[in-house]
Amino acid sequence: MSSTEDIHSAGEDEDFDYKSKKSNVFLGLVDTAIKEEDEVVVEDTFIGGEPCWLAPDSEPSEELLRCDSCNSSEFMKLLVQAYAPVDLDIIEPICQKKNIDLTIGSFINPDYTRVLYIFYCTTCKRKNGSVKCIRGVKKNSSVDTLGEKMEQLQTKEFQLNPFDVKNTSSGSTETESSSNPFAVSNDSAEAANPFAKAAANPFANTGSIETQSKIEPSSENQSVSQKTLRKLHEQKKDKKFDSSKAFPGYFLFVEEEAFRNTPEHLKLPKNLKIDKTALELPDDAFDSLEENQIKLDPRTEKISKFLDDDVFQKFQEVVAYNPGQVLRYDLGGQPLYYAKTPKAFEDSVARPAYNPSSTRVFEMQLMPKMILDLEEVPSLTDGMEWGTIMVFTDIENYIPKFDENKVGYVQEAVKVQWESIDCEEVKR
Repeated sequence: MSSTEDIHSAGEDEDFDYKSKKSNVFLGLVDTAIKEEDEVVVEDTFIGGEPCWLAPDSEPSEELLRCDSCNSSEFMKLLVQAYAPVDLDIIEPICQKKNIDLTIGSFINPDYTRVLYIFYCTTCKRKNGSVKCIRGVKKNSSVDTLGEKMEQLQTKEFQLNPFDVKNTSSGSTETESSSNPFAVSNDSAEAANPFAKAAANPFANTGSIETQSKIEPSSENQSVSQKTLRKLHEQKKDKKFDSSKAFPGYFLFVEEEAFRNTPEHLKLPKNLKIDKTALELPDDAFDSLEENQIKLDPRTEKISKFLDDDVFQKFQEVVAYNPGQVLRYDLGGQPLYYAKTPKAFEDSVARPAYNPSSTRVFEMQLMPKMILDLEEVPSLTDGMEWGTIMVFTDIENYIPKFDENKVGYVQEAVKVQWESIDCEEVKR
């Protein structure tokens, strides 16, 4: 199957067939601002705002929270907090595909709360270590009583992939196993996770009293429509964050990546003609191009050959189909490169020092649309300048030490491609 994961790991082009209309990627899109009355929990995924740690008195060490460039935590702001549990059904196919041998599998547990925190130092722009990823894991007890197991079965649909839900209109629900990172885990069914429903409005009623949305009708007015509830929510006051310590906060929702309609600016005029002589190419250049075509959208492949950076052009083209994306999630897949690199990032990512027998794999990346959402006053001189931020995590989800609350944090690998064509890496 051709999809976005077919992009060469070093940023070069391979088969990329938009006509397949399929992708293994989940896209995070901004849904609504965090309001003063909203309760943010660890099962939420959001950009900006303040981190929600796995336990009130279990925060990462000061060392983890410091910028690796200036060695200070004063200017570190949260870019993203992503709730992303894993289980063996997700990890084992990735290991098989990449020929990875699992040495420790006990930490790959869907009952564990798993969260990724991405921070950015606002004073160390374009410097190595200015972007950091902290992975947090909290051990939770598995369901162990008959009553709890029966309750789990009744709400099972919320623990599987919400993007494979079918036949909902008829009242029946079918689910398939998939690598959706945002399915609600057993212990967190009470959370208002906006990713708990397919292509979902986080305010939609899930049908389970254990999975309530951010907005729900009161007992006096159960007939209020979700559209009305959304309007009422939007009228509430946005939560104000100290701009010296945090960006504005927004909840995200997720949908599967799709290439439904060709963006207008990618469509070529029907009467477009290219003057071969104006391109100053050898006589046989067009024959060569036709024989070795990069499989772009057919409407743009004739022009893309003559652009300076085909990788950057590919990035723009893929994003144009879903321009609202601020996050791309594809655990074990391939990142969408912002510019060509001499070597695939995954090949240059160091093994985790806390688990040297393991391997890191690509998990997610942050997209430049996020900059527009987080920067209240856009600036060409003082603003963020990254093109994409890629996160690589330990495939074994290992945590070397847990505290008294059964919470542990480690630093994961980040690679940054800045706005210029030259790629800079945040090294670990």
